[in-house]
Amino acid sequence: MKGGAWKRKNAFIHPLTPAPRTAVLVPWFHKSRFVAGAGFGPGKQIQVFPEGWNDRAAAFAPCSIAATREQIYALEQVSIPSLTHALIVLERAGEARLSEDDRERLWRGFHLPIFERVIGESGELLAAECEAHDGLHVESPRLPLDQETLDRSACACGRTTPRLAPSDGGELLRHVAAYAR
Repeated sequence: MKGGAWKRKNAFIHPLTPAPRTAVLVPWFHKSRFVAGAGFGPGKQIQVFPEGWNDRAAAFAPCSIAATREQIYALEQVSIPSLTHALIVLERAGEARLSEDDRERLWRGFHLPIFERVIGESGELLAAECEAHDGLHVESPRLPLDQETLDRSACACGRTTPRLAPSDGGELLRHVAAYAR
């Protein structure tokens, strides 16, 4: 792979720049390949906790968490006072995407912006939600698109890459909610 392409393979790419202290609760990412000015290890902004939320993750005091929907739902019962920036919901290709009900539940539980990411089996970023929250930008040609509706219009974030249209028709509600927050 040339240039930045290798960085996307097995790399966790945070939606915010600079990346805040982020606990990644899945083992899908190679610990030496983080993007957007982050790093790995003690004193770094992003750390992987492949076993999920535990005492080590709590001691890290993350401002942001990247995890599966189920892991984040389990965290609704845990007080994490350091969370101040974002929830990043990680999914595999073919899994159900977040519905407006999911987003509402997460907003009520955490009062944080929510970013959705579709991750391939190799840890590659396949699709990612931007700060405009108007669908997921297609990031890789490896993303299966057979069951998806693509929006090819320019995004409010300024990017012109195709986006996966929200699956439940809630794009207007999401767009309005993003600006309200």
